[in-house]
Amino acid sequence: MALINIEYGSLASSKTLNDNFQYLDDRISSESDNHITDIASINSNIVSINNSISNFNEQTNDNIENINTKLEEISTSFEENGLYITLYKNDTSWYKEYFSDKEKKNRVWLEQGGIISSSRENTYVLQFLKNFSNTNYCIFKNYGFWSSGGVAAYWMGFVSKTISSAQTKSNGGVVENWFACGY
Repeated sequence: MALINIEYGSLASSKTLNDNFQYLDDRISSESDNHITDIASINSNIVSINNSISNFNEQTNDNIENINTKLEEISTSFEENGLYITLYKNDTSWYKEYFSDKEKKNRVWLEQGGIISSSRENTYVLQFLKNFSNTNYCIFKNYGFWSSGGVAAYWMGFVSKTISSAQTKSNGGVVENWFACGY
């Protein structure tokens, strides 16, 4: 069926009008069906893409997990002079532990250090990242307060040592580096 041409200004029969409306209705339905089919195809593609992305994410997460496992194995077995070590650092502190066994159960040495930054002169309690096994560790810092041509000893030393902390005088507004080592 085709659209019947009606001359402008003339009267058309009801049948001609009905046939034209039916033709237009059929065309609209056909185009609508085409669009629905296109939309269904697009939605199918979206589902397929989402599945691909999900699979990629799962594979990526599995790969990251495998990489982390390998890194842990490597860091667990990292050996230096027959000793196994663990390294850690953050923005202001670090530590390095030495172990006699691969499982890292028997620590034989600990080194740690960092910076002390205080805005005012005061007593400063330095909290270690890792506890020492006893208070027989060595600790020092490399900056002090110049007083009468020399460094005041109370600015350079640490007092009240515990296995988890040491107390010192902080020179306000100056960044001081510290280092400690022991068992």
